[in-house]
Amino acid sequence: MSTVEIVSLMIIVVLIVGWRVTWLATRVDRANVRAERTWAVLDAALVRRAERALELVLVPGIDPATALLVADAANAALDPQLSRQDRERAESDLSYVLDAIGPMLPSESNRLESERARASICRRLHNDAVATALSLRRRYSVRLL
Repeated sequence: MSTVEIVSLMIIVVLIVGWRVTWLATRVDRANVRAERTWAVLDAALVRRAERALELVLVPGIDPATALLVADAANAALDPQLSRQDRERAESDLSYVLDAIGPMLPSESNRLESERARASICRRLHNDAVATALSLRRRYSVRLL
């Protein structure tokens, strides 16, 4: 092989490796952006769900103890000062409260059920996006680079 052929081969190899690295970096970045976007959508859905739960407290005919329980859980979920871990715990508590009082809810709770279903779908999409991003980050080539 001549020097020109070796240099040409090296340039081709460098270009292929560079393309692969760029492609992989772009894919990881897109997965991270998707996870961030789905978190923003999930956060908005959870806020709407907590707001609908607070509206439910004002419905006539709801038990005062139930109203207090729902209001406390919804206010905790809406607190902007919470860390992400505390926020997740507050949202889980609100979910448990809403699941527990579900049979006792009046028929006007259709909007709340709609928001709960929307939040559930958003949670699934977010979990999928995070799983995809994590699986890409765990690849040996990504960790190496």
